[in-house]
Amino acid sequence: MVFEQCHYYFDSYIIDYIALLAFLINTPEDVEILVQKGIIKNWLANNEDVSSLFNSMFRQMKLADSNFYYSTLCPKLNEHYNTPRHRNCAILKQKYFNHPWAVLSVITATALLLLTIIQATSGVISNVQSGSNSH
Repeated sequence: MVFEQCHYYFDSYIIDYIALLAFLINTPEDVEILVQKGIIKNWLANNEDVSSLFNSMFRQMKLADSNFYYSTLCPKLNEHYNTPRHRNCAILKQKYFNHPWAVLSVITATALLLLTIIQATSGVISNVQSGSNSH
């Protein structure tokens, strides 16, 4: 990184990538998501160490703002994040569907609710038909 900062300041791909990761990593939970998605590997003791490493590393770097390699990606990420539908889906996945059993229980509950509605509808239709036949 030091070599790139000194000799290739305007073509600093490694520094730009580390800066992008530092923008993405604010908490240990962010590290966990990036590890789960295979974007980074955690070879340190815990996610807190990785988070503090990236944040402290970025404090020591200077970016060439005019030539930041990911300058077009960052606004797109912010736009995607600020869309309410995407943010709500992410919250649902992270908080409520973070385990396969949670997804299975929602599917089971939905199936039971549909079967109950079908049974109630069948009962109402059956009673209406038997009531009209008795007259």
